[in-house]
Amino acid sequence: PPLLITRHSCDANDITTWRDADAPESAQSPIFVVAFPRSGTTLLEQALDANPLLISMDEQPFLQQIVDRVGDLGITYPAALGKLSSKQCDELRTHYGSLVANKVTVGNGQRLVDKNPLNLLRLPIIRRLFPHSPILLAIRHPLDVIASCYGQHFRAPEFALLCKDPRTLARGFTRCFDFWYAQAALLQPRVMELRYEALVSDFGTHMRSVAAFIGVPWNDAMLHPAEQARAKGYISTPSYSQVVEPVHSRAVDKWQAHRAALAGAIEEIHPYLSRWNYRV
Repeated sequence: PPLLITRHSCDANDITTWRDADAPESAQSPIFVVAFPRSGTTLLEQALDANPLLISMDEQPFLQQIVDRVGDLGITYPAALGKLSSKQCDELRTHYGSLVANKVTVGNGQRLVDKNPLNLLRLPIIRRLFPHSPILLAIRHPLDVIASCYGQHFRAPEFALLCKDPRTLARGFTRCFDFWYAQAALLQPRVMELRYEALVSDFGTHMRSVAAFIGVPWNDAMLHPAEQARAKGYISTPSYSQVVEPVHSRAVDKWQAHRAALAGAIEEIHPYLSRWNYRV
């Protein structure tokens, strides 16, 4: 699958024209949780949602709808985002807010948590409209991610095709993160990288670091994402059966049971095994 969105980059000269003066401050901006699917984002989302000052919504394609709207304005995405006027940026933020309001009611003093893993590929629009938003990037051992994705039934056609075999999945994984890190180098977003393995091994410590990073007071309810997940009643992601259980580390290194089947994937994702210091 082509993952066409990864073929189009921001332009360094265009970025110098971006003006953030009219953008909402961090406390009025959404918190974005991004990753490659099956990296622990649902666990992270439910822990955040347990804080009364935060509210999340089920995974939604709202940022992609905003990207489509930019195209409707006749502006090349993302290379010419600097051509968006302050008024147009405000209108796009308002439209995003109206889409959100159809799903959840963000109360006074609350902040939205927008968790959609593949918003990893929509960093340019996040940075253009919400330059002060904190972004949580969930990272997990690439082979655990690939093995887990391969075992799921994804409905999105392009992602389903990406899962046709482990090597193809690994190529898509690498392409996504190549895009992310290239755009992040240009855009310098506020990002905290969070390792799944570290999170489940010392959940309280790492969630306190997350709370400090996003700028919300600590709440002990954040230690109990399973209770929050059960209270939600419905979570559309494949992770539902895991997040209704207490935090555990049983999913760490599960790829080892499928080492032979993943041989072709290892070569493809080796740059990220090295980058993140994961061992095979």
